[in-house]
Amino acid sequence: MEYEKIKMKNLLSAKDLSKEEILEIFGLTDKLKNKKNVILENKVLAMIFEKPSTRTRVSFETAIHHLGGHAIYLSKNDIQLGRGETIEDTARVLSRYVDGITARLFSHKDLLKLAKFSSIPVINALTDLEHPCQALADLYTIKERKGLKKLRIAFFGDGANNTFHSLIYLCEKFNFEIVVSCPNMYSPKIHANFRLINDPKTAAKGADVIYTDTFVSMGKRKKQNRD
Repeated sequence: MEYEKIKMKNLLSAKDLSKEEILEIFGLTDKLKNKKNVILENKVLAMIFEKPSTRTRVSFETAIHHLGGHAIYLSKNDIQLGRGETIEDTARVLSRYVDGITARLFSHKDLLKLAKFSSIPVINALTDLEHPCQALADLYTIKERKGLKKLRIAFFGDGANNTFHSLIYLCEKFNFEIVVSCPNMYSPKIHANFRLINDPKTAAKGADVIYTDTFVSMGKRKKQNRD
């Protein structure tokens, strides 16, 4: 793949990626992983973070730095998103100044609105519904360890987890068997191909990959205290 031929597009949901696009991303990752390249030289990425993060922020800032670009971190206190300015206005203003937007927002609906009114690519860095970049990184690790042949992925924890939602969408493209082990009330909140098995021992049997999470996902801390 020639770097200069890469097409810039939104990454809002893992569901939107085709199998071919996922493999293209992984192919580029293989080439860039251990070798610096200025593919994003002089490009500027605006990073809107309503919700703070250590790993997501550091990974994005480090990545664009190594690729020759620059990042502008914008916390909820740095801009007037949804307060003094509408999401639509924020999208239009940033589109005039920067080359791309990474948005870590509480509401997936706000992300979709941001993308609708932006004339530059918007990347989902987490919402209440999905976390496609994390899921892509996890699937890339699976590829390195197990390959991308037909696998059985067993998940234990809150099935409504945003990262796992994205991982399900990605794994569907490779016809993986997805097994979710959790109480019914914690099952995934998306329409996708997975099996719900409450008994963890049965769910783990024959698994190629075991994927875990807590039962207290983003925004559910108060519910944990009540339970």
